Amino acid sequence: MVQERPGELFLHHFWLITSWTKEELDAEALLEHYRQRGTAEGYLGELMTVLRPSLSSSPRPKGHYRGKEPRKRCPSGDAFAQNEVRLLVAVLAQGVLHVARLLLEEATRKGWSLKRLRERVLRVAARAVVHGRRVTLVVSRAAARWWEALWGELVALRPMAP
Repeated sequence: MVQERPGELFLHHFWLITSWTKEELDAEALLEHYRQRGTAEGYLGELMTVLRPSLSSSPRPKGHYRGKEPRKRCPSGDAFAQNEVRLLVAVLAQGVLHVARLLLEEATRKGWSLKRLRERVLRVAARAVVHGRRVTLVVSRAAARWWEALWGELVALRPMAP
């Protein structure tokens, strides 16, 4: 692939090495395929980095727990089914975080990563104040401005018409 960029003296070029022939997939379709793959790998990397789902690699029961033998041994479950549930919950959480990220980007006109969202909006010190039948969550001033922006966008959401 060779790309000519305005204002640059040298051409920008790169290679895609694949087993597909020209007849199976033309250059534009191949490029689009690899761009989509790169996007998907980026989302997967973000999922594994930010949410860190703890997937088990073995169905065997634990022989030691915190340096000691367990008092009671339970039969191990289906590791594949447990991993599937953990991964599906993590993907669901990523979807919710992605929506929050998009809403914050809309409100602030700045790009947000899931890591930044987690560190600046979700992982903040807070205090719960109970008064009567109402609980108020008090967060730091820095986090409060992000929560205010996010809340404004959430309130503005309208359900889609069927």
